[in-house]
Amino acid sequence: MRPTRAGLGLLVIGIGLVFAGRLLGILELYLLAAMALIALVLAAIYTASTRLDLSISRVATPARLRAGTPARIDLTLRNRAGRRTPVLSAHDQVQGGRGASVLLAPLASGKEARIAYRLPTNRRGRLRIGPLDLSLGDPLGLTRSRIRAAEVTNLMVHPRLIDLMPLIAIAGHDPTADQQPIRAIANSGDEFFALRPYVVGDELKRVNWRASAHLDDLVVRQEERPKTGRVTVLLDRRAEGYDEEGFERAVSAALSALHSGFRGGDALRFLTTAGPAVSDLRTRSELDAVDEQLALIDTTQSASLIRSMEELNRISRGGTLVVVTGSLHESVEPVVARARRTFGLVVVISCVRTPDQTWPWAITYDEATDLAGEWRVAVTSTKGSAGT
Repeated sequence: MRPTRAGLGLLVIGIGLVFAGRLLGILELYLLAAMALIALVLAAIYTASTRLDLSISRVATPARLRAGTPARIDLTLRNRAGRRTPVLSAHDQVQGGRGASVLLAPLASGKEARIAYRLPTNRRGRLRIGPLDLSLGDPLGLTRSRIRAAEVTNLMVHPRLIDLMPLIAIAGHDPTADQQPIRAIANSGDEFFALRPYVVGDELKRVNWRASAHLDDLVVRQEERPKTGRVTVLLDRRAEGYDEEGFERAVSAALSALHSGFRGGDALRFLTTAGPAVSDLRTRSELDAVDEQLALIDTTQSASLIRSMEELNRISRGGTLVVVTGSLHESVEPVVARARRTFGLVVVISCVRTPDQTWPWAITYDEATDLAGEWRVAVTSTKGSAGT
């Protein structure tokens, strides 16, 4: 609890009246000083004795925040006490902004107030919301107390997602792609791709009893078509290849390509130039996990695009390769040419325009580029082409 400016002013006036009464010998000045000091004491007692019992919730909309997409917080305060609240001043801090401040009218017992404010989603990464502080004062406005009502909530702003046409790895066959576990598309059992013989371990609910009776053997529903190819997405993390905005575009392009490949239905693989780990994505939850990873990913000095592409050329047989990188250099062209012989289709996305240099085999993705349109041209080009 602390005095407000009005309270401090009244305190100074009261002390001044005491000195003036002593110097001038006027009793009324002492009485005025006493009244001012008693008002301060009563205000302090009121503020210190006021107790709040509020339930507070924050809900972010949409549930998955994306960079560049409008978002908001819905803050709900419900009075659980048996008496009305005083007038409250609420301030919810937001990282990178001034936060939200609002005055709340008194809430009756059991009533609630709702506050909505926009979130700054211009950058991906963690976004800190809170703490939420409530301020209350006495009716005279002489004292004020601040209460910590809610602690910090960390939200994740995911990379921007561009709606690219579905990518199907029809150019070339990866012999290991159809060994991936079947991605569950129709769990309800109402739709299936084909029937196959029953093997030990299959769930009995997958058995098609009518077909089994007709064939005189147990058969089960296979709920997705076999894999015919693999889509590989490689994200270049070399720090020297990007400016800040260029890397943001690269992360967005890589995630958008992954979603495009996932919707195409073939086997999906994701890796970066900064590490040996390769993620084989089979389910929506695994794709969402990569989405979380890309929300926090950054550039690094220990990365090599050429080495990563050469390794892919060594272990891959057909399918589609999507390379997302920054500025390009002549040294990359030979390894791209070898990749075009290894993979059925290679799409290179350069997210930083190289001055005075064009690369006919790559998409240059900058502020003026319609990536969705360029992507459509690249993935529908003839077998072995590298993009536009």
